[in-house]
This record gives sequence, structure tokens and C-alpha cells, in this order.
Amino acid sequence: MWPDTLRPRRRLFTAGVCLLLFLLGIPMTTQGGAFIFQLMDFYSASGIPILWCCFFQTISIGWIFGTKRFAGCVEQMTGFRPNFYWIATWGFVAPVVMASIFIFYLFRWSPVKYGDIQYPLSAHVIGFVMSLMSMLWIPGYAIYYMLNQRGNLKDRLIKGLMPNIKSNRIKAPAKNMSERELQFYESSARLLKNSSFVTPNASFNIQPVP
Repeated sequence: MWPDTLRPRRRLFTAGVCLLLFLLGIPMTTQGGAFIFQLMDFYSASGIPILWCCFFQTISIGWIFGTKRFAGCVEQMTGFRPNFYWIATWGFVAPVVMASIFIFYLFRWSPVKYGDIQYPLSAHVIGFVMSLMSMLWIPGYAIYYMLNQRGNLKDRLIKGLMPNIKSNRIKAPAKNMSERELQFYESSARLLKNSSFVTPNASFNIQPVP
């Protein structure tokens, strides 16, 4: 995300993230830290939020990007083309299983407890807010995308469901490049030029390294 802005400030950004996570982790070292950890683990680190995100990731790979195209990407990177088991798992088995678990979880949901201690209502409200903070980004961006595209509703939906891989620039190998770096470059170049990976309107330009 935002590579042109963050990559030149990589050290500063990494230090900022580490400092923020350190400060957020301090309350868990207090006497009531176990209660906070249990609440965060139940509502944000496991269960519904992760299942929700994984479901849509699987749908985007299996149904939108396409299982055959994704299998071609895996073959380019590993030299092994996934068999029918993996294609069926990505396209059908995994989405059905995750949707079933999601529905079952909703029907069997019960408030979190720490041993025999019940959490107050305010704690559950905070927990639901933490869950929604990671879950609402997916439908939220879908709505944002639909509202900012041109055409009727059908055209916007079709455009949103089509994979769009932007043009890329492949740098030519430098003379002082190590053997390991050269192997990585060649693998990346083959992957980007793979017809099963890119869309027909994608283009690639090889530019020498200064």
C-alpha cells in the first residue's frame, strides 16, 4: 500500500509501527491484562473477522481472478502446476466450508467469558467495534468503488469483478547483480510475462538499471 510514499521512508515507517504496537501492548502487561487479551483475542484476533476476510480472499482468487489463472501463477513461481484437488478447493470447497462455519458460528455465538467472570456490556460493544473495524473495509470499498465508476449498475459491477493488473516495468539486470538476485529477477520477469497471469491490456517495459 502506497509504495511510492512508504518505501523511501521504510526505516521510519517500521520504527513507527513497532512503537505503536509496543504502546498498544503495554496494557496487556498490567494486572488486568489477561482480561484485555481475552477480549481482543475473541473479537479481533480469531473467529468471525479472520473467517470473513479469508472467505472474500478465496472468492476473489477462485471466482474473480480465476482458479486456472492462479494455477498458472503458481506454476510459474514453483514449476509445479496444482492438480484438480487444489483447483476444486480454491473454487468450491473452501468457500462452502468457510460460509458454513460462519453461519454455524453466528447461530452458536455466546458472549466471551474469562473463566467464570462475565464481561460488562461496554466490553462487548468495544469488542464488536474491533471486529467491524476489520470486516467493514471489504463491503465499504466495494460500495466506494461502485459509486466512483461510470456507467450503469451492471457495467460497474462487471468492471469491478474483472481482474485488473496494471502495467509494470521490469528492470534489466545490473552488471554487478549477484547470482541469487539474478535468479530472482529472471523468475519475476517470467511471472509477469506469463499470459495466464496478466490481462490482455497489460504491458511491460524493460528499462536498464541506472
